[in-house]
Amino acid sequence: MSKSKEDLRIKLAGGAAAQCLALMNAIYLRNKLNRNFKLFYFPHSTGTYWPFGIDFLLQDGELASSTVEIKGLEEIENLEIGKIIKSHPLAARSFSYERVLSIIRKMKLERFLQKLRKEDALLASRKNLDKVNSNSKAVSGGFVPLVDVQVSAELDNRFLRAGKRSPFSISLDDSSRPDIVIHFRIGDKRAKFTHPSDFGGDGISDPQVFKKIIDSMNLKEVPRIIVVSDEPQVAQALLNDVGIVAETNPVTGNLWDDLYLMSQARLFIGSWSQVSQLAAICVSGNKGEAYLPSTTQVGTKIKWQIDGVAFFKPQFLEQEHWIYSENFSLDSNAHVVYKKSKPH
Repeated sequence: MSKSKEDLRIKLAGGAAAQCLALMNAIYLRNKLNRNFKLFYFPHSTGTYWPFGIDFLLQDGELASSTVEIKGLEEIENLEIGKIIKSHPLAARSFSYERVLSIIRKMKLERFLQKLRKEDALLASRKNLDKVNSNSKAVSGGFVPLVDVQVSAELDNRFLRAGKRSPFSISLDDSSRPDIVIHFRIGDKRAKFTHPSDFGGDGISDPQVFKKIIDSMNLKEVPRIIVVSDEPQVAQALLNDVGIVAETNPVTGNLWDDLYLMSQARLFIGSWSQVSQLAAICVSGNKGEAYLPSTTQVGTKIKWQIDGVAFFKPQFLEQEHWIYSENFSLDSNAHVVYKKSKPH
């Protein structure tokens, strides 16, 4: 690996799936530019608290910091994983550094400032990813779902080396693979109508759209359907309300077990979520079929295409639905993948 250039700074945030996508992008750029990278992780910047959760996937020297703080957030102790940070500067009425950044984003000035400091914002665009060159000093999200043979092979090896089942290859025998797996993202999307738009773009998927996709397949036999979710029992009940009888993953709270199960599906249906996007590219790489929503509720569109991944027009549960509330309780064993991560 070339030593002449300083390491490329990869600035990332979000849950473990978002972190995994960032790592894939970093490896892709390392291979393309022949240049090492350093990860700088911001656990609070999305407005929901997510600790660093991919230590086991990293090689020595790849992580610079897993606890980069944001200005104006003073209370960082005793935050609940996967829950909205109520003391976040963006949620406060007072003026703050983060609110200034929010205004800059809305005025579309942020990219100009990033260019001045030679930082490339990918904005979930494959075109932007491929524009990153040897002059870039830093790269920030949103990171791009991609199917790249070299990257997938390296991630496969990293999962297996860590003693985990890899979502980047098929290891279930044909008779054991689930027919359909649905990823039903709920969690902090419950706060869609009670927090600023900076905290997320869309609400909770209407399960009717999942039913339409399944009904359109005209399956001759009743398929085995499994739902995975950050709230599996709630997701199962919502699906049952529209006539979809689904099992849940017997192993709950572990994203990597859920991701592995999704990756082995013959057909995968996702929500607008980076977990769904990561699962979809794994399914595609494993020669399955995947469906993802094409836009968010506010109109943000997918900016990438991958063979084996089709897109559908989403529907969302209305604001009056009982599901929306900022006061919700996660399962007691939710988000166990973050529990053993150590600060760097």
